[in-house]
Amino acid sequence: MKGALTITTVFVLSVFFTPSCIQKKSNQSISVNRANLIDSLLNNAVKNNEIPGAVVYISRKDMEVFYKAYGFRNLENRTPMQKNDIFRIASMTKGLTAVAVLQLYERGLISLDDKISKYIPEFKNPQILVTVLPDSSFTSKPAKSEITIRQLLTHTSGIGYGFQDERYNSLVIKNKISEGFEDDSRTSLENIQRIAKLPLLCEPGEKYIYSLSYDVLGVLIEKVSGMRFDNYIKKYILDPLGMADSYFIIPEKEQYRLVTPYQPTENGIGLERTSYPDTAYPCIKTRQYFSGGADLCSTAEDYGKFIRMIKNKGIYNNIRILGERFIEMMLTKQTAFDDGSSDQGFAAWVTNAKGAAEGPMTVGSFGFGGFWDTYGWADPKGDFVAVLLLQMYPGNKYLIHEKFKVITYRVMDDL
Repeated sequence: MKGALTITTVFVLSVFFTPSCIQKKSNQSISVNRANLIDSLLNNAVKNNEIPGAVVYISRKDMEVFYKAYGFRNLENRTPMQKNDIFRIASMTKGLTAVAVLQLYERGLISLDDKISKYIPEFKNPQILVTVLPDSSFTSKPAKSEITIRQLLTHTSGIGYGFQDERYNSLVIKNKISEGFEDDSRTSLENIQRIAKLPLLCEPGEKYIYSLSYDVLGVLIEKVSGMRFDNYIKKYILDPLGMADSYFIIPEKEQYRLVTPYQPTENGIGLERTSYPDTAYPCIKTRQYFSGGADLCSTAEDYGKFIRMIKNKGIYNNIRILGERFIEMMLTKQTAFDDGSSDQGFAAWVTNAKGAAEGPMTVGSFGFGGFWDTYGWADPKGDFVAVLLLQMYPGNKYLIHEKFKVITYRVMDDL
């Protein structure tokens, strides 16, 4: 283990309130006092060595009302966090991939109930895993049906993630399959062809298994559009939204803004660099594999724009990214399974009545989270968007995101 770093000083950037926020109340101090709750949460988390730093972005009625950085981008150099610093957002990439697939659907280029083998023939005649043998070979049986695009969108394809299933992970390792964050010369198609050779963990459509399905969708986008996945996302989502600080490969001149990931030390005192090995991928300019489920990097403000577009039914700054009906589909329960407090749409989890009763999010609120301890959500009823980006793995030991959610709702009452 690397030596622990103890934070003894805290650098905090001054809070930014737009005039719209100040004008919401005749007594400005009420809003400021409530916003201090966010400061207290994150300042204390930095001071107590729970997190190295964070950035918060909140908009209300499409006007920025809070945008602030806390702590450090890099602990070793004591580099203060800046508001526009760039974070690895991992599975928050899936939201953009879902929008891209729905763009192809609304253009009549695909059907959501098409078999994926129509576009990637290696997925024809899938097998179901029976047993993994000691040498990581396996026995299997034929599946009853093939995987559809809709099943990929809802993680009901039967494909898995190695980090979540020990049996599946042995197959992933043996077949040298990447689950994102890659730094070798493989292409996206080459990686997905390896996935197609693995047996499924269940019959397609049988149950929910969080998975590499969105990496498969990334290659679907390439096949149908004729563009590399990262280039498609840039042209049809990032550029129209003005997400100028969001990258799959960060330009060399901007790499200093990439936030360093950390983890708690083994004894729980202080922080150290994450032991997770694959952190360099955003800076490898020769990369050709771009995970549809994991590889985007972004800022809090940029990702806030993406969530605002979805909240506004496909429009941002009078530019339509996706049709209203297709946004409705994205945010509508897409499976027959009991999902608990949130219903699964396409990439998004949407708060239902049970979740609203548990609080604090209201019915219809939806959000996206990522491996590196990042999360953002929208509450259409409250007409606001909130993004909190950390850079930890493992993370969430101190429930920072959960606490931030509760505090944000209290802050919104005074705006």
